Amino acid sequence: MSSALVIGSTGATGIHVIEELLKCGSFEKVTSLARREIDYQGPNKERLVQYIVDFENIENYKDNFKGHSHMFSCFGTTRKQAGSAENFIKIDHDYVINATKIFKEQNPNAKHFILLSSSGANSGSPFLYMKTKGIIEDDIKEMKFPRLSIFKPGSLLGRGHDSRMLENVGCFFAKGLNVITSDRAGIPVIMLAKALVYVTQITSETKPEEDGTIVEVFNNKQAYELAKRTDIFDSKNNNAVKVDESN
Repeated sequence: MSSALVIGSTGATGIHVIEELLKCGSFEKVTSLARREIDYQGPNKERLVQYIVDFENIENYKDNFKGHSHMFSCFGTTRKQAGSAENFIKIDHDYVINATKIFKEQNPNAKHFILLSSSGANSGSPFLYMKTKGIIEDDIKEMKFPRLSIFKPGSLLGRGHDSRMLENVGCFFAKGLNVITSDRAGIPVIMLAKALVYVTQITSETKPEEDGTIVEVFNNKQAYELAKRTDIFDSKNNNAVKVDESN
């Protein structure tokens, strides 16, 4: 059975990823590396392992990374929260990349990396946020995981306590635009979390690179469509149902 490690697990999307991983019943262990613990009381709570870590000194926690087949990165901040552009890059990029390198080192046979990025992410962007997200994508691609799934959602809806003022304004318009654009403008964090977990249960339709690795990208609409699928998990017994075994 698979085992998953999650960073950014206390954020608006990450906390739902933890819930979906445990509810689905397909992961024998779900590990949260975060600055605080999650109060989870749902199905399979005995499978949740929580470690309080300092991402500034993440190399001191290498043993906590061992024994996982999947890694989810839902890590992120804003320039305002970070206090400066320098701190934003350190938190949003360096923390993620340093943790990913350790994961790769400690789990040489890891199967799948799932990255929560952003719509518009591009390492060539003149905008700090989009540029940093793009650089993260490029750096993780270079690590050559057997399968890398990159999710690039639009506005995140339903963030609750983790909402941001400008994002709330954007979400107001995104809800209406979703009707016009067929779910291309925004996605509720609960639905996004489902998509991040569901992708681990289906065979990729993306053609492998020359080295055999798979890099697949899901935009907002594709994430929505994946989250809405009802054929991936058997809701009666919470067991994963493989929907495509062709590859």
